[in-house]
Amino acid sequence: LQFLYFIANNMRSLIVSALCAAASAGTYNVDKTGVDQVFNGLGGLSGGGATSRLLVDYQEPQRSQVLDYLFKPNFGANLQILKVEIGGDSQSTDGTETSHMHSKDDLDVTRGYEWWLMVEAKKRNPDIKLYGLPWAFPGWVGDDPQTGKPSGSPFTYPNQTSTYITEWVKGAKNHYGLDIDYIGIWNERSSSSAYAASLKKTLSDEGFGNVKIVAKDGGADICNDMAKDPSYNASIDIIGLHYPSDYSNYSVCHSLNKPLWASEESSSYDDYNGAACWARVVTSHYVLSGMTASIMWNLVGSYYHGTNWYASSMLTANQPWSGYVENLEVAYATAHITQFTKIGWRYLKNGSGSGKLANGGYYTTFVSEDSKDFTIVIVKISHEHAPCTRPGLPYEAVSSEISNIAIAANMDAPNELFFWRSNFEEEKKVTFEQQPNIALKNGVIENLSIAVGDVLTISTVSTAKKGSYPNTKSSPSFPLPHFDNFDEVTTSQEAPLCADQIGAFEVHQEAGTTNKVMKQMVPEIPIGWSDHGSNGPMTLIGMKEWQDVTVQIDIKLPVAAASGCVATRVNQMWSNAIAFCVGSEGRWNLTYQGPPQSGKFTQKPIATGTVDAPGVGKWFNLMITTINDTASIAYNNKTVQSNIKIRNCDSGFGAFGSNMWYAVEYDNLSIRQAGTNWSPKEVCPAAKIGTKVTSRPCVSNGLTTSDMKFFLSSDYQMVHIDSGLCLTADAAKEHAKLTLQTCVYNSTLQSFHGDYTTIRNRKVLITLKDTALNLVGSPDDAEVSTVRPADGWETWAYFPNTFQLRNTYDTNLYNLGYPRCLSAC
Repeated sequence: LQFLYFIANNMRSLIVSALCAAASAGTYNVDKTGVDQVFNGLGGLSGGGATSRLLVDYQEPQRSQVLDYLFKPNFGANLQILKVEIGGDSQSTDGTETSHMHSKDDLDVTRGYEWWLMVEAKKRNPDIKLYGLPWAFPGWVGDDPQTGKPSGSPFTYPNQTSTYITEWVKGAKNHYGLDIDYIGIWNERSSSSAYAASLKKTLSDEGFGNVKIVAKDGGADICNDMAKDPSYNASIDIIGLHYPSDYSNYSVCHSLNKPLWASEESSSYDDYNGAACWARVVTSHYVLSGMTASIMWNLVGSYYHGTNWYASSMLTANQPWSGYVENLEVAYATAHITQFTKIGWRYLKNGSGSGKLANGGYYTTFVSEDSKDFTIVIVKISHEHAPCTRPGLPYEAVSSEISNIAIAANMDAPNELFFWRSNFEEEKKVTFEQQPNIALKNGVIENLSIAVGDVLTISTVSTAKKGSYPNTKSSPSFPLPHFDNFDEVTTSQEAPLCADQIGAFEVHQEAGTTNKVMKQMVPEIPIGWSDHGSNGPMTLIGMKEWQDVTVQIDIKLPVAAASGCVATRVNQMWSNAIAFCVGSEGRWNLTYQGPPQSGKFTQKPIATGTVDAPGVGKWFNLMITTINDTASIAYNNKTVQSNIKIRNCDSGFGAFGSNMWYAVEYDNLSIRQAGTNWSPKEVCPAAKIGTKVTSRPCVSNGLTTSDMKFFLSSDYQMVHIDSGLCLTADAAKEHAKLTLQTCVYNSTLQSFHGDYTTIRNRKVLITLKDTALNLVGSPDDAEVSTVRPADGWETWAYFPNTFQLRNTYDTNLYNLGYPRCLSAC
């Protein structure tokens, strides 16, 4: 019966596959007389922000191996451009990157890790281009230079901001021997003609006239501004757009006769679909829009789950304690172009080596500067797998084809060409594998099979390789206990595993001693990109899933108005937290959020009181323990209150911070397990074919049990990890129940679609393919339905560290109580 069941439900896909067998699509011509624009490269973006934070904490040899995957020629991604954030002391997506100038009298080019990353990239590939862009600015660049009054804009005093940026370029050259090739204006925010002119002049005056200015790292409206303002146009060398649609009109941009780039692109989860999106868009951008460079955000997913846009990366490396690296598919998709080209090669025009494929897809041809080498890249991705997270992609029918490629005599082609293939859609995926060489017959590649999902490279270049290293075992749970007195940390750097979210925390020597401490360094509100500080400065550490932990730290306040805080169950901006704060006068608060900079809590404190005043310039110790629905707090190792009743639905990181932009100091951080809920028991029988899928309370603390572990595949199947079986709807009808069944490729009853990038950072709908039926849950049950159950939910968030599909991400808005997980139990 099971066999007949699956035959019936997959007959439709079998028929469609038969009808879509590869058809002859004719001949594509490759002719050097159609030489066109200069290819400016493919790159990755570190920052926007703090996306490479945990990579620094990897140990050798794994850290160097990650860098090899990204930058080493003829190994992995072989990136041609490295774009980095110029730290601006403010939250810029996944954290804060520290500035080289916290104030106008302060300059330290040893801060942060972007310098180190650029050095490592250049060490591996001296030809890589370097590109700096600010997301935020320290507040002082917008302050009146005479009165100090803040304007909140980096463009009010353009010479001040130009000097600030030029100091970064100068630091790269003088301290690290790095030549910066490109500088941007302000990520996805306003631009200014006066500032662009000032920046160009200041760079030139300081000997950096070769640095090209990119504008505006945002929308195409910059082209209209430049077309109307000759001075503005003269200041800008390259037009950089973010997430540009190939279905928009860029005629004004092209009329300016400057290179047009996708200077930020993709933002998609780094699985096979992320690779398919990237391969498609870097090809279509030239064919449809005339863009000559694309840069992926982000370079490497080295940031915690629980901060924004988890693993929307070239690859993921966020386990410094284990050295584990995963999801190399996007890096190898990049290699299809970067290992076979160099910046300075030329595209061939549409119709002469580039264009649209007859049955859907794109192809481009690159020719070397000396005309001795050429590379053809062919990409055919179905609409189901082609979209990146943004922007939207209009539907286009795509089917397999068999085609000829006629290579003109002026290409000087050899008798055989090197051939590499990936396929990101077939049941058995292919990732950057060398194929037998392709023979030319009278200058023609005959009967080339191009399947849906294919990325093909045909080239005269012989040096490509698929590099790899043995991986370590994944260990996603943050190791506890954790202790750090910061004494081994390099001065001006963050402490290992700490991820600043508001403010910038650096290790410095305590005044008058040899002791090293962590110190909050931002002296005033920055000119922010996103939330630059609705709550006070904070750095976090650990796991989004933690509930039952003790966090303890020593704190020293510099001024009477300052407070010091320690917290558990913290979300990224500590708008949710269990936070214990003490002011210099001894007043303490226990709250469900971090301290607002206004000092006015939006929620009533859980508890409040007084302790002996810690005063100013003296060390004191704070400790908080949360276990299930209780919190206990201590001051100077003496209990203040214990077993305070709190809600039990929150989970989150450990954290410490303060209430305002003060130079609060911290030392002797300690985090350890609390309570007994750290050894979950397997209470469900082993899953098998026919096991009903329901929901039950989630296992907490970054741990899980086998019934809750599901993998979201790029084929849109939800695979139960321990059994290898797939979540299956009984039928495509209202209130159909869910069971585990043998996985069947392209089964519509196993195909659950949703935004598999953002599902790791928020709740999303998950919908059965070709229906309006959503995956819905209620206590002890799950089904597909168009209606959310009265006592249930219709949106889900995926927690990749524990492989749990939860009904909450942050504290839920529907009073659903303790988080529940999809369960094969």
